[in-house]
Amino acid sequence: MGYDRKTTPGFDDLARDGIVFENAIAAGVPTIASMTSVMTGEYSLASPEIGFDTQQREQVTLRRTIAEALSEAGYSTGACSPNPPASSYFGFDDGFDWFEDFLHQDRGILERLWHRVLDRSIKDGGPATYLRLLRNLVQREEVLRPWNDYYQNILEWREQVEEPYFLWILLLEPHHPWMPPKEGQQWSSRTDVYRSFSHYWEMLSSGWEPEYSEREHQRLIDLYDDAIRHGDRFVEQLRRDLSDDDPVFIIHADHGEEFGEHGRYGHQPYLYESLIHVPLVIANAGESRTVSQPVSLRSLATTIADLANAPNEFAGSNLLTEEIDDDPWAISKVFAEGKRRISVRTEQGKYIGDPERTELYNLQIDPDEQVNVHDEHPDQAAVFDDIVTNHVQAEAERRTISDHPEELLELI
Repeated sequence: MGYDRKTTPGFDDLARDGIVFENAIAAGVPTIASMTSVMTGEYSLASPEIGFDTQQREQVTLRRTIAEALSEAGYSTGACSPNPPASSYFGFDDGFDWFEDFLHQDRGILERLWHRVLDRSIKDGGPATYLRLLRNLVQREEVLRPWNDYYQNILEWREQVEEPYFLWILLLEPHHPWMPPKEGQQWSSRTDVYRSFSHYWEMLSSGWEPEYSEREHQRLIDLYDDAIRHGDRFVEQLRRDLSDDDPVFIIHADHGEEFGEHGRYGHQPYLYESLIHVPLVIANAGESRTVSQPVSLRSLATTIADLANAPNEFAGSNLLTEEIDDDPWAISKVFAEGKRRISVRTEQGKYIGDPERTELYNLQIDPDEQVNVHDEHPDQAAVFDDIVTNHVQAEAERRTISDHPEELLELI
């Protein structure tokens, strides 16, 4: 996919015979916002009234999900997600016959105590977060659980169901902290792996804005690349094991990672390219082409529903059609610390609206978004301002209709 290191040969092989979306854009950051959008076709965490716990869970549970639509259409539905922000805790199991997130393993008082720690960590952060991270390190849980540990679970589920089926898997190998297995290390060392968790701890403690030396920076990249390569082996293995089914593969990331481009590491709620510009390939769907127009991951629900001939009430466009969308841009939104940030991504430019500042970038000459040209191009900035205003108004109308459907029908 254009990188000088061969980190994704399996993914690249799929891409050669599939549809490659060069400018796929996540609708939000981090995972919980992005995957809510993927599953429901709706934006998440985009307004001050939405919280991170009960109300965020309702962002999924009160909306129709693609898994529910496919289940109603007669599909067997299975999922494996060892990441709590995309787990049953937040309602992502809705519509799935089988959903493995490794959270509900009631083995006695210690497990019940752990669930209390998990709950406190998600709601309030603080000391519970560090206790949770320590447990994950010792037992290789959550973001540290390698796909090798649950791969057999996936195959066993597949053997038990009839076609057609829908299988959703969220791999965590590319998720920080990057701790690839010894046999999967090509560019990093075991010392780097042992240091990786301390980096993760340091990032959390310092607000994810540490200052790393060039050497430490490269170590993180080496770990990241090895972790991606290990995740890519999953793609290769699953493709071989499901070859008799001849399935359609849709492979994408939920968000990216920052490596100091804007003074941060990791994936905090910002909207720069390193965070929202993600890979997306649809393979074995009978087409092979490249799409340069920006597309949003929120269109995946519509695309999957149409592909499966399932009931489609989702927002967004079908990405398999030649005419993807009348709007040649993709919008992303995040909500954090009482502030909403919104971005508009075109093929050549990028607008970011933030309560503290407004940014405009020419991605053709400044792909790393280092030079804000907002003040130098007031006419272009005004156009983006209008796009944002119209989008916010349209979304407010959509929310009003979706929140009060019966009352509105009585008035029609």
